[in-house]
Amino acid sequence: MLKERLLTALFAGAAVLAGLWFLNTAGVGILLGAVTLLAAFEWSGLVTRRPAARLAFPALAALLGWASLLLPLSAVMAVAILWWAWAAGEVFVFRDRVSPVWRHAPVKYLSGFLVLVPAWRGCVALKAQDPLHPALLIWLLAMVWTADSVAYFAGRAFGRRRLAPLVSPGKTVEGALAGVAGAAIIGGIGASWLGVVGLSAGRGALLGVAVAMASIVGDLLESKAKRLAAVKDSGHLLPGHGGILDRIDALTAAVPLFVWTMRYLGVR
Repeated sequence: MLKERLLTALFAGAAVLAGLWFLNTAGVGILLGAVTLLAAFEWSGLVTRRPAARLAFPALAALLGWASLLLPLSAVMAVAILWWAWAAGEVFVFRDRVSPVWRHAPVKYLSGFLVLVPAWRGCVALKAQDPLHPALLIWLLAMVWTADSVAYFAGRAFGRRRLAPLVSPGKTVEGALAGVAGAAIIGGIGASWLGVVGLSAGRGALLGVAVAMASIVGDLLESKAKRLAAVKDSGHLLPGHGGILDRIDALTAAVPLFVWTMRYLGVR
């Protein structure tokens, strides 16, 4: 399983990075849009088993994604950040229980839109900032992927205390701390290498910490949605990893925070 997981991550990661680097902004929007629609189909499967509803959800997500292009980027990211702040409470306060708000199917559908659409919009915006060399987007991916990978291996090797045992028993406090540290290192290195005005290596490391913490919330929220739906994986498209949603859950929460920070610093 570990070998299968590593091979899938290697080939899928290489394909994504190649697409981000060589495709123009429209091409990246289409590529990531396809990924988002697959994830939307998987999210709908966590809410309902009705075929019509499952197909309608990705279609509506595509429509909302297009509509989000007509709205100010900062506003879309601000709404997403507020949503993720609420989602953190859903994960850590209610744990394996459903909050009075999230128990309703329409709210779960709305949650899916807030998880997926701003993440797609933010990634496209990061690509558009430098279509030929999307360094900011790749830097963000490096922080999220580092946090996830380091947390996974450190948790397997040294994990003792469960981070959220009622939501995701496999995640540990030790793994999470190691993942945050790994993202902080990538954050500091990236800030120094990119030379972002107003973002020193130290502040870049703090950004890496924030990105990693957001990614943990994204991961745990999807884990909770799967637990409530009584499924292990959101899908089966990626050998060793499960579904598309299983792979992008951490990124969906990290994108709004990162994009808003870049906008705050004047990187447009």
